[in-house]
Amino acid sequence: MTMGQTDRTQVSTRIVRIHQGIPVSGLMHRARRRINGVIDVVRLGLDCLPDGLYQPVPGLPVRKAKRAVGCRSRWVAMEPVIERLGVQSAMDVGANVGYYPIKLASRGVPTVAVESVPKYVRTTTTAVRRNQLDNVAVMELELRLDTLCLLPATDCTLMLSLWHHLVRQQGLTTAAQLVRGIWARTGKVMFFDSGENEMPESFGLPAMLPTPDAWLTEYLRETCSGGHVEHLGRHRAFDAAGLPTDRALFAVTRQPS
Repeated sequence: MTMGQTDRTQVSTRIVRIHQGIPVSGLMHRARRRINGVIDVVRLGLDCLPDGLYQPVPGLPVRKAKRAVGCRSRWVAMEPVIERLGVQSAMDVGANVGYYPIKLASRGVPTVAVESVPKYVRTTTTAVRRNQLDNVAVMELELRLDTLCLLPATDCTLMLSLWHHLVRQQGLTTAAQLVRGIWARTGKVMFFDSGENEMPESFGLPAMLPTPDAWLTEYLRETCSGGHVEHLGRHRAFDAAGLPTDRALFAVTRQPS
């Protein structure tokens, strides 16, 4: 004996009604959130091998970050400038694992985190989610002349520990063009630091004479047309061999019209 169309319809209706009586969506949401949390921790552990996190990102279950002291001292130096200029949007080019975008977003500044290394992109995305921030966009992008046009215009941009990598990978002339392009997208202030004379010859950096502070100040004045260069002190960093050093931090600001 086969089931007729009417019987099948009645059975289907009863099944639908049974499912409608169970809060499946709520259960699934909670289960998915727990599973995602476990996956995040496992993936974070793998992505942190072998050296751990580079930055002390809030909300991540990692005890030690290599550049914790330098990151915090840079933020202490930058935050008053951000406050003074009334920054309302920001972009961190070479965001690593998202320390500065999260700090900016936490004080109410919508921020774009631009990073080219996939594991750093994953970690930043995880950190943004764990900090429950809805004002950070994470962009996976390698900065080149042909991708420069994809970057948005913002009040504030950060180029921290990036310039020496651009010089090594794309040459001094192209690196200068990229700095100019980012400066053109900067409405109020660009924060900048770089590897200095401690970097090996393979990076192709020019000799920063008479001192790195003086050389970089002049470089930023020439490259960032109309910008006022302010020295924000020297901060802890690491050379290519992982040994501690320090680097100058600069704020390049737009002159008031």
